[in-house]
Amino acid sequence: MRKTRYVARCTCGQVEVEMQGAPMISLVCHCDDCQAGSSQLEALPNAPAILDASGGTPYALYRNDRISFIRGEELVAEHRLKPEAGTRRVVATCCNSAMLMRLDDVLHWTPVYGDRIADAPRPEMRINTRFAPAGASVPADMPNAAGIPLRFVTKVIGAKVGMLLRR
Repeated sequence: MRKTRYVARCTCGQVEVEMQGAPMISLVCHCDDCQAGSSQLEALPNAPAILDASGGTPYALYRNDRISFIRGEELVAEHRLKPEAGTRRVVATCCNSAMLMRLDDVLHWTPVYGDRIADAPRPEMRINTRFAPAGASVPADMPNAAGIPLRFVTKVIGAKVGMLLRR
């Protein structure tokens, strides 16, 4: 039976995000921005680790219409790598847990940090592995893509079509 509801929680439990249905895709991203953003958030006082052993950031991507805060939204703050950056990393200020990312308004998905999700789906692929830190060993435990693979693109396009058709 497929799980129909997931919950992401900060480490102290004061902030919760609900996701309806399975994610569009679960992945580990190795791009420079994800590495820099995750490193920045890990440096916050008492923040939990985000990056995996190969320098990637695990995410589950959900359609924007299937995700909402159910507790503690007033406790979150956004972090940007640069003031003009369209990507805002959302952190629970109570315990400095990275929760999710908010992307430019033109995008229809929200990446949720995989370690925050109870019973998170296992990542399906690694993307942008060409940006993995020098000397890092990227495991072959799932498909690896040097950039953005066609499978990722078809998943996000399919999700957009589903949103337009209200499915």
